[in-house]
Amino acid sequence: MKHIHFIGIGGIGMSGIAQIMLEKGYKVSGSDIKLSHITERLRLMGAEIYCGHSESNVKGADTVVYSTAITDSNLEVQAALKAGARIVKRAEMLGLLMNDKKGIAVAGTHGKTTTTSMISYVFRWCGIHPTVIIGGELSAISSNAESGTDSHIIAEADESDASFLCLSPTVAVITNIDSDVNLNVKPWRLYRDDKKLLMEKISETFISFTERITEGGCAVICADNKEARDIIGKVRRQVITYGIDHEADIRAENINMEGFCSSCDIIINGKKSGELKLQVPGRHNIQNALACIAVCLHEGLKPEDIIMALSSFGGLKRRFEILGTSMGVTVVDDYAHNPSKIKAAIHAAGTGGAKRIIAICQPHRYSRTKYLLEELSESFGEADITVITEIYASCEKPDPEINGRMVAELIKKKNPAMKVGFADTPKEAFDLIKGELTSGDLVISMGAGDITKSAGSFYDELCIMEEEKKHRTEALQMCLK
Repeated sequence: MKHIHFIGIGGIGMSGIAQIMLEKGYKVSGSDIKLSHITERLRLMGAEIYCGHSESNVKGADTVVYSTAITDSNLEVQAALKAGARIVKRAEMLGLLMNDKKGIAVAGTHGKTTTTSMISYVFRWCGIHPTVIIGGELSAISSNAESGTDSHIIAEADESDASFLCLSPTVAVITNIDSDVNLNVKPWRLYRDDKKLLMEKISETFISFTERITEGGCAVICADNKEARDIIGKVRRQVITYGIDHEADIRAENINMEGFCSSCDIIINGKKSGELKLQVPGRHNIQNALACIAVCLHEGLKPEDIIMALSSFGGLKRRFEILGTSMGVTVVDDYAHNPSKIKAAIHAAGTGGAKRIIAICQPHRYSRTKYLLEELSESFGEADITVITEIYASCEKPDPEINGRMVAELIKKKNPAMKVGFADTPKEAFDLIKGELTSGDLVISMGAGDITKSAGSFYDELCIMEEEKKHRTEALQMCLK
């Protein structure tokens, strides 16, 4: 490989691998439908970036990388085939990188980005510099990837399309097993009409994932998730369990939540090993930290160092990212886009002492929303006000059988006392709640689409309003002198 071209280079998974290859000295080019701060960062690092797809974009590339979002009919895929270039999936490329190092792969429908970030952060804090590829931007490295000098590579393993079966890690983490997978791709689309059979196939695939663990490695499994717990007896490698509500090798006790922070006692093999204090909220983040502790212990780090490092972990962008407080209203932006994540994010919002929680959610993908409609409608129970926007299509075509208004109506039906609204766009959703705001409210924006832009604009508007209010007050005081 000399020249690697990435189709969809702006994606959070693709961009991380592209950055690593740039740092390794390869010539890198890439294309995407839209440019972003991520593609700009890659351009400044030396990548040749194209806006839009064209046959000419792959000229000179001997290797072309694509994700499951790219179809075989893509112009650049066809051009690469004609040119005889090597064509590999994103996960296969990650697998090639992992083959040369001790791989730590984190899988699970929710928690994998934060868990991967925590493990990476603790390694760095302890003076170890692994190669890191994360599905989010870690504040500590101001990026979603970094090429390290150590023998480890820490990365997310994508179960949504079963591509994690391309990896052969030393440590495989399973944060949970859930039916929220990409129903548009093989093998899952074959079972989309049978939920029970789908879950059976997903569980079987996770077992296959553990079969790929290298000799001497281990599986780190969350004992609090029933589906994950059920496969433990079928895993043939060493298993380390973690959890809060069930017996496990690594446990948390005496949990306390206060002011968007949390603390607990860490129990390792039945003995207290220290008190963990986290700067990120929610029980789910305590679970993520327990997974991190299990991995780091397996890799030889000391319990006291791990716990100390986690106490300064500052989180990452779009994972309960507190944009700020203005006009007495706190604004939080979160990537939550499935029932488990939404429920966890709203619960975390309630730990900070807000008078009311106002949830604005942009459902993600028609297939996901339709398949998980019941679970989704039951995820907002701890919110005081909920506004649902129209569904973010991602790469899908609209489905006439499901829309955002239907989601809002079902939430209202299941929560009669809750104020529930619908808006076509995220901007309209934020406009809708402006008249409802009072000091002490917390507004949480959730979704994997473009809602994050509106959340930032909304917070900027609040800041402007507060500044204008300050000036009016000062002017009034001057007149009264």
